[in-house]
Amino acid sequence: MTQDSANDATTHEKPKKVIVITDADAVVLEKKLRLGQSICNLGYVALLVMLTLNYLLSSDIKLMHLVVTILPLAIFIPSLRRPHHRTYSWLCFVLLMYFLFLVPLLMSYWSATYWILTLLVTVLFITAMMTSRWLQYWNYYLSTKKSASN
Repeated sequence: MTQDSANDATTHEKPKKVIVITDADAVVLEKKLRLGQSICNLGYVALLVMLTLNYLLSSDIKLMHLVVTILPLAIFIPSLRRPHHRTYSWLCFVLLMYFLFLVPLLMSYWSATYWILTLLVTVLFITAMMTSRWLQYWNYYLSTKKSASN
């Protein structure tokens, strides 16, 4: 690449968008974040309980089924206690696996249990996705406040 082509490449790039979060926006953002974390934690526990109950009430009781069902979600227990936006993002990826498993079951058997599980997974996915975004904004706001006070 020549010097002229390198200059042309830098002049055609879009400038990075600067995000400005005011103190009033931060109050709303914190409320959203706390609500999102509460709903996410509640949905997470409800999903674990529902999957465990589904296992206990099924006629095919094998411990390996419970381990395979619960283990991918149980990995997030320590991480959800110390919230980080990547935890919620990874939880979304794991929830996709559950969604892909549940939807064909729901369409085949049309069971109330599968409806509830699909609804829980969907609500938890949306909540985790939004909480991840709000937590990123909240951390950005805190970092701008810290750098402004220094």
